[in-house]
Amino acid sequence: MHRPILIAIDGAPHSRTLLDAAVGIARPDRHVLHVLMAVDVAYALPREGAFERREYPAASEEDRHARHALVVALAHLHALGFTADGALVAGDPAPVILAEARRIDCELIVMGHRHLSRFGRLLDPSISAEVLDHSPCPVLVARCPA
Repeated sequence: MHRPILIAIDGAPHSRTLLDAAVGIARPDRHVLHVLMAVDVAYALPREGAFERREYPAASEEDRHARHALVVALAHLHALGFTADGALVAGDPAPVILAEARRIDCELIVMGHRHLSRFGRLLDPSISAEVLDHSPCPVLVARCPA
């Protein structure tokens, strides 16, 4: 039986570090890799009804970037012989990651951590800390450039 490993990426260049960390642990005959890209709701395109992409330029660019990052990540994992799927979900990253981990009943969450100062943490709370505090499974946190 294949057990899921959830890889939470944000589309930054260090996302490859997270994929490589998961590949270093996972086995193609034992794991399916699930790549998750959480998009802030402020930048998520409306999914209901018709709209013009030009009406939402920032959201359109964020959506394009997120979809591209997901496609690139999945192509990389498939090229390495892994079964992999992905999801693009709108919402605050930590709750989205935790909900997806529970939904797929994953064995492990792989995510990044940026080193920020205490002041930086006040302005930008730690997503990895919140996931660690509430995760239903082990979490591998890889240090990523700030």
